[in-house]
Amino acid sequence: MRVLYVDIDSLRPDHLGCYGYDRPTSPTIDALAARGVRFEECFASDTPCLPSRTAMLSGRHGTKSGVITHFGAGQFYEEPGEGHMPDPARPASFRYLSEAGVHTTTVTSFSKRHLADHFTASFRESIQPTPQVGLEDAEDVTGSATTWLDDHAAEDDWLLHVNYWDVHHPYENVAEAREQVEGPVTAGPGAEQLAALSEMAGTRCATQWGNPREYDGEAFAHEAYEEWPIPERFTDRADVEHVLEGYDAAIRKVDGHVERLLAELERHGVREETAVVVTADHGEAFGEHGLFAEHGFAHPACQRVPLVVDWPGVTDDAAGPVTEKVYQFDLVATLADLFGADQPAGWDAEPFTAALRGESFEGREALVCSQGIFTFGRAVYEGEWAFVRLLHPGVFSVPGLYNDPDLDDRGTELLYHRERDPYGLTDRADEHPEVADRMRARLDGFVSDALGTVDAAGRDPLAEMAAESGPFLYVDPAELADLLERQGRPVPDAVRDARSWVPSKGRTGDGTAARS
Repeated sequence: MRVLYVDIDSLRPDHLGCYGYDRPTSPTIDALAARGVRFEECFASDTPCLPSRTAMLSGRHGTKSGVITHFGAGQFYEEPGEGHMPDPARPASFRYLSEAGVHTTTVTSFSKRHLADHFTASFRESIQPTPQVGLEDAEDVTGSATTWLDDHAAEDDWLLHVNYWDVHHPYENVAEAREQVEGPVTAGPGAEQLAALSEMAGTRCATQWGNPREYDGEAFAHEAYEEWPIPERFTDRADVEHVLEGYDAAIRKVDGHVERLLAELERHGVREETAVVVTADHGEAFGEHGLFAEHGFAHPACQRVPLVVDWPGVTDDAAGPVTEKVYQFDLVATLADLFGADQPAGWDAEPFTAALRGESFEGREALVCSQGIFTFGRAVYEGEWAFVRLLHPGVFSVPGLYNDPDLDDRGTELLYHRERDPYGLTDRADEHPEVADRMRARLDGFVSDALGTVDAAGRDPLAEMAAESGPFLYVDPAELADLLERQGRPVPDAVRDARSWVPSKGRTGDGTAARS
């Protein structure tokens, strides 16, 4: 049994043809979906990059593993166990597969970029594709992967994890791919949504995209964005279409590299004996809750991810997409199941093997997902409803929607319908109190249950970081205020007061009384 696991950073599913996108960004991935299984409702349990991949490694929610962000106490993973012995109930997933006889290998610079050696250490082999870390091109990644396949493709029982960075901004070396993506850009917000965001505070948003450290004086001059500049502000559809042209081209570029990997499997005579999985660590917002080209909020744009599985001999009888909800880390439980290993008792992950086989599959009734950069928060997904609780909004505010002192609890909780309001710009909690109460109770129950486990031992790492530090790794409120003043622009209260932020009434995000 062989598995090629393609992990594409920042790839949101609705920009793939197999998920209904109207531009030809992904012919190779679409073909895999056509002969395999596509999951419509797959969500990363913890976002973005570091929490997401740690959840895949641990098979557990970040509330239990402790990894909920990219910095501070919330970025470090402590493997369960003592002395020389890992806890058999909570093993690292790829080490667990390796000890079950699977030759596990990763091609990625992720662990170096995020100081996350716990991820690569769980594999039997770890390949760093370039000497430099951070902006390696798909060409480097594919080259390393094909070299490994030359040596190992014909062997039995291997898993090769290949991580592409290119769909994450900045969009580089995309000129050729752009020519292949025909047709107008119809995705993204229009004039009405942009107008609703015209008074938003923050960065990576309509009113201010660049972070202060990306400026040379008053000018946005980040050298990495020279090939495909991202607008400093999103004022009209032309700005939206421009950034989506770059994003779509980056997807098509990586899709071409997936095609090359499949060709290598064909060349070695093992394509029909190799399962291919395509997924992402997180998605990317393009207008949702005001963010653009970033993954900074607990919402589907960031937390819903593609999951396509083509597994010869397993997915042959599957018909149509899987619409039931799954967590992305359920993939590792499924891999363990199909490789014949027992399910560890301490994992939150559950196998979706039945869905791959086209058998009856219930999925999960609802999902709770955490967010750990730019803002701290959690979202509940139930049916087509999304319920968001902000534990700390960072420097971000949309008047009348969230982090507004004129709203109850400053607008720390939002309820919206994903299909009717895809950008999440209207809070429906007052119109549907029964839905809001039910989802609020589900979220409170999730946190309470996690705190009662041996993993969390009564501590909520996300709530603790919200109270102690705030989500300020990438944008310091004082630096943003200084930039806006140099530009002669007003400094919103959400920026000026970010470090002293507390909900104005009622409860904080962790359910405790607001501090005064």
